[in-house]
Amino acid sequence: MDSPSNPARRAFLFGIPLTTWLAACGQPAEPAASTSSKWRNWSGNQRANPRQMLTPQTEQELAAAVKQASNIRVFGGSHSFSPLVPGADTLLSIEALNGLIEHDASQLTARLRAGTRIAACGPLLQGIGQGLINEADINLQSLAGAISTATHGTGLGLQCYSGYVHSVRLMLADGQAVECSPQHNHELYQAARAGLGAIGIITEVTLQNRAAYRLQESVEVLPLQQALDTAEREKQQQRHIEFFAFPFGDKAILKRSNLNTGQPDTPPPEDDNALLQLACDTTQRFPWLNAPVQKLLGAFVSPSQRVGPSYQLLASPRSVGFNEMEYAVPLANGPACLLEVLAAVRNSGIQVFFPIEYRYVAADDVWLSPYYQQACAVISVHQYAPQDYLPLFARIEPILRKHGGRPHWGKIHTLGYRELRELYPRFADFCRVRQQADPQGKWLNPHLRHLLLETT
Repeated sequence: MDSPSNPARRAFLFGIPLTTWLAACGQPAEPAASTSSKWRNWSGNQRANPRQMLTPQTEQELAAAVKQASNIRVFGGSHSFSPLVPGADTLLSIEALNGLIEHDASQLTARLRAGTRIAACGPLLQGIGQGLINEADINLQSLAGAISTATHGTGLGLQCYSGYVHSVRLMLADGQAVECSPQHNHELYQAARAGLGAIGIITEVTLQNRAAYRLQESVEVLPLQQALDTAEREKQQQRHIEFFAFPFGDKAILKRSNLNTGQPDTPPPEDDNALLQLACDTTQRFPWLNAPVQKLLGAFVSPSQRVGPSYQLLASPRSVGFNEMEYAVPLANGPACLLEVLAAVRNSGIQVFFPIEYRYVAADDVWLSPYYQQACAVISVHQYAPQDYLPLFARIEPILRKHGGRPHWGKIHTLGYRELRELYPRFADFCRVRQQADPQGKWLNPHLRHLLLETT
């Protein structure tokens, strides 16, 4: 949530009231770290101490590791909040398997190693005249992780990353690597595109891209209901539109981004992460300040516009830790669901400063995509990392479920096999293909067993 701020107002905020609050609060809190954990995710809510952690440098080394280990989970950018990684005998990083392999200029496709971070894809593709069709607002993930969890950006005409996968190279549980596409190993292809790492390890991916492009982004602060009304009215016309709702201040930051070819690039915005962290720490320790600070949102964020390459505008730096729950609800249910969520947050008695994010994603045909055969409004609820997220998420999740929501696989939710099979029309097909590809459960940890195995 990084937007250009008014320097004079920013100086006022830091120089007068927030300086006083900071003196009372002490230094900003960091998410707790544990020296005994060999692995932790970005926010610190997931940790693991496996028997071994491996970082193969080549596909041959990866195959040897897969053949040797009895139980494996793979991690990329470690940005999933759900327990997709912990619990395995062997944790395996694909970080070294990165970079561009080849591209087809006529078809606008590119073959990349699946450990490539999304943040690296922008410059790599720009160099060959291509760009990702859409991009999430956080770009720390590996390609394999973003595809395996159906991660997305915003735009009603734009699918999640999984929807733009042309083909994958998939390493199976026996160490064999196979090519999967609509023409070859079709069911493995369908399952692996949002496979949760339960089908095999994606080592390479061919993406359908578009010609490199530039965007013009506009940012403004609006009353919350006006932001929702505007987004609903303009969702068909804007290439990208989203807003960040602050329920206690009754305000929202609305962002629009559209193609731009004529204007020069503008400087990057001032980084407001320190200001956000300060506000989170202050309101955590002095909850009565939450509403007044949120009502000052117009002092933090001024109306602004900027222009630049797509990959520089769509993603934002996020250094303030948080945990997240996200559900995709059918498009028509979005406004009512959001309003009910906002009311529940206001009435919960739970201290929350982080905004609720509201976005749009197009329908796709990916078996375990939350957007399978339905365009969705996506509602993301955040809690500051040093705070306990369970009370807030327990209050909100029933509302998201009531409105027909499907959970984001990389974010926190409580659903299991019985609930998920009712939400995904191809869930049984996915489970069948998974069982055929990995009958011994080499890729499964306790969380995946809860999701994908029927228990009595």
